Amino acid sequence: MGTWDKLPWDNDGAADWFGDLFDKTKLHQHVENTLQQNVTDSHEEIRAAASVLLFLGRAYIWPGHDLDRHLTLAASQLEEISRLDEITESPEIVDEIRAEIQELRSRIKAPGTSQQPPPPSGKWWQFWK
Repeated sequence: MGTWDKLPWDNDGAADWFGDLFDKTKLHQHVENTLQQNVTDSHEEIRAAASVLLFLGRAYIWPGHDLDRHLTLAASQLEEISRLDEITESPEIVDEIRAEIQELRSRIKAPGTSQQPPPPSGKWWQFWK
């Protein structure tokens, strides 16, 4: 099929490359294992794992069978992190985590649809430029 759109992952070659990357590294499994840790004990690691989804958690990049589940898990864990006493002491961190949650949730497909989320335009896209 070739190129489908203008973004760097919107083509057959890129989709195959990302598929190979995840098959070889098992990055998606490491992210999931981290996201399943206890929020109180591992909030810094969980937030780091969620950031991997902020950067790479998109259709044609992240393994499709895991994407919505991992986005949902990351957003839920970040919700819990945002309520930790040591986090609520810093409104700036809470605001940042809320923005991360919003971005992750914006990428979850509505039940019963195959519609892909819109292309990146928010804060996290700036890191791709």
